[in-house]
Amino acid sequence: MNHLSGIIKRHPHVNWTLADQAIVSGSNFVTGILLARFLGPESFGMFVLLQSIVLYFNSFQSALIFQPMMSAAPQMAEVQRENYLHGVFALQLMLCSVLCLLIGILTIMVYVFDFHIHLGIDSNIIAATIAALLAFQLQDWQRRYYFVQEKPSAAFLIDTISYGSQVTLLGICYLNNALNVATAFWIIAGSSFTAFAVGFARDSLLPVFLHAQIVLKEGWRTGRDYLVAWQFQWLGTQGVLMFSAGAIGAEPVGGIRAAQNIVGPINIIFLAMENVVPVMAAKRFSQKGIAGLLTYLGRITAFGSALLIPVLLILAIFASPIIKFLYGGSYAAYATLVMWQVSSIFLQFYLRQVFFFLRTVTATGVIIRSGAIMSITSVLIAMFTVEQYHETAVMAALLSGTAAGLIYAFSAALKITRKLQHNLTPASNSSIDTGSLMGMEIKS
Repeated sequence: MNHLSGIIKRHPHVNWTLADQAIVSGSNFVTGILLARFLGPESFGMFVLLQSIVLYFNSFQSALIFQPMMSAAPQMAEVQRENYLHGVFALQLMLCSVLCLLIGILTIMVYVFDFHIHLGIDSNIIAATIAALLAFQLQDWQRRYYFVQEKPSAAFLIDTISYGSQVTLLGICYLNNALNVATAFWIIAGSSFTAFAVGFARDSLLPVFLHAQIVLKEGWRTGRDYLVAWQFQWLGTQGVLMFSAGAIGAEPVGGIRAAQNIVGPINIIFLAMENVVPVMAAKRFSQKGIAGLLTYLGRITAFGSALLIPVLLILAIFASPIIKFLYGGSYAAYATLVMWQVSSIFLQFYLRQVFFFLRTVTATGVIIRSGAIMSITSVLIAMFTVEQYHETAVMAALLSGTAAGLIYAFSAALKITRKLQHNLTPASNSSIDTGSLMGMEIKS
């Protein structure tokens, strides 16, 4: 414990980062409870399915905006980084415009073919979902900007505004029997946009569209690879959930998400790492080479394991009373799914550590192939088992896909590490460019 506390003292930004993730994960946890209890399994399942669509469109932002930015910006000089971030913000606004156009076309198709009738959604729900998507993207851009600039206290401020107001308004609607799927998405949209507006007014980072073209050109190869990887990962997780809903219905989907939400506070660790580790890993690799990168990621993995394992054991042992207490008796039948989710989270933690390594050395080809393996495994298992084993089959498919992706990614990372250690001298190790690393990975 002294070693762990020493890490936090040496890196004070970690305190703000953990506090920020506590706000985000805690609010999402409470939001899930409020929606699940009030809406009931079936309507909550509908909310989950719509949220999966939102997450799909967010994958474009994560791949084309965040992943290249989190790795490239920390290695730039201050002036160069400022120009780069102006361009990234312009690229974010361009992405929002493209998504608006794409969603508009999809909405027209939904109404032309009467899909809204079959799905049980109306124009208010559709409009609220679109507003939540766009507002959340703007807010998430603002907080990622703060993490790149190593201003986690500012990220904590806007997240407190966003998620604090979100939980408060959902609670008010819950107490007044006014909470429904559309209201939930409108609240998410309003709270997210308010937080973005506060951050934008605070820093006044203006978009420079001339720089956006340069940013896109420089980061296109990496962003493209991440985008393909994200498509596979979404298909193997949220996609499996959506496709399975056609066989099992919306109510079991609500039960699955309720079980997943119980493990939700673990995201404090995951999201904190996502905001800090890529930045610090890129710096370590730039300064100390492969040895420094491996040492840093090893310490992070040990730190995360020490926090994660005891919590997962408690959740697995007391799953039944916890789910009854939080969600009520209507969700009691889904308590056994918590064990599956605990196992998935355990494997996902180590998969993330491997991905941090692969992202830092720009071995994005491995990430794509790992995502493909995860998706194919999950989809095939769900396809052949969901009609017989229902929600249990979905959870087993998700766990199997994660395991398959981890095995492949870890094996590939070992090969890349051995090549780097064998072929690079200590002097050249710290100056190797990412293009040559990518070439070595492809040959492995």
